[in-house]
Amino acid sequence: MLKHWNKLLNTDCTVIGIRKHVVYPIFRVGSSSLFATADKRYVNDEIGQCRHIDILIREPRERFLSGLEQYCVKNKLEIGETWHLVKEGHVIDRHFAPQFMWLMHLYKFYKGPVTLKPFEYIKSITNLHINERKGNHVRLNVTPLKEFIDVDLNLMQYYNRKVELSDLIKENKNVLS
Repeated sequence: MLKHWNKLLNTDCTVIGIRKHVVYPIFRVGSSSLFATADKRYVNDEIGQCRHIDILIREPRERFLSGLEQYCVKNKLEIGETWHLVKEGHVIDRHFAPQFMWLMHLYKFYKGPVTLKPFEYIKSITNLHINERKGNHVRLNVTPLKEFIDVDLNLMQYYNRKVELSDLIKENKNVLS
């Protein structure tokens, strides 16, 4: 199922500085707000200059649904039909790809210490809230796909712990299998 991730990993990798924070933005985890607030950007090989990176991790089920919804709105697609295409492995996008895939992307350029933070930590970084959802969106007959959320559910145990990104990748890479 998760055989098409390479196309997601072949893009530029960007880490940003916001005042005293160095953060790796992930789509559907406040990335628009974080990028809009950024004082500094580190791209690809420049990321090696960072001594520590905070990474916001959103609750995986909500992020998957939000990302799928964003993908459908952006591409004018119906959610249920698109969900089936995702389930069959025909559609892949960074908006709903596991957050762990984003960590693997970062790992291409950085192996050092990171701290995974719950999404709510964004409030200590920025007051800006771009792409805030308005109202209650109903997603009928659409549930998060296990193969997209399991590894991210596992990542939540690392909240607020400083770990080496290389260790995090090694400890969790088999969850995608």
